[in-house]
Amino acid sequence: MGQPIIRYCKTELYDRLVDEHEIFENYYDLLVFLAVVGYHENKIKRNNFKGSSSDGTKGEAGLRNVHSKELYRTVMACLAFHHTSDPEALVDADTQMETLAKYSAGGLEVIEQEISDVAGDPTDAILNYIERNQGEDSGISGELGKIVESFDDQMMGFEE
Repeated sequence: MGQPIIRYCKTELYDRLVDEHEIFENYYDLLVFLAVVGYHENKIKRNNFKGSSSDGTKGEAGLRNVHSKELYRTVMACLAFHHTSDPEALVDADTQMETLAKYSAGGLEVIEQEISDVAGDPTDAILNYIERNQGEDSGISGELGKIVESFDDQMMGFEE
């Protein structure tokens, strides 16, 4: 059996932000960013979140690539747990991959709308979106901070 694959909706936005303007280094970097945007905007797609071969929107990313970055592994686990309220989601790769794809499809719609009228380099539009939606404290705050705070110590095994 091969490496687990995350199947997600991939539009030309991926090519534009990764290949053309190099705002993101890899497609999976953009995939995770879009999932966080989808979560932040409470925008989740429950259907057609994997894209389609017939319309050219089928994207695939190896789970190993995404898990190569500790932060991304944490984001996937947190999103899956927060979405399902099931502690098992913290270790269930299938649930994490599906949740990431659903939120990323929602975030894709948000960012596509956000930069739809930008003819050239969309870097400033992406930065403006982040600045508008960033909290006062730039540490582990905002949406990720809320997710982390939602874990209680007992559930995570940090009992005193």
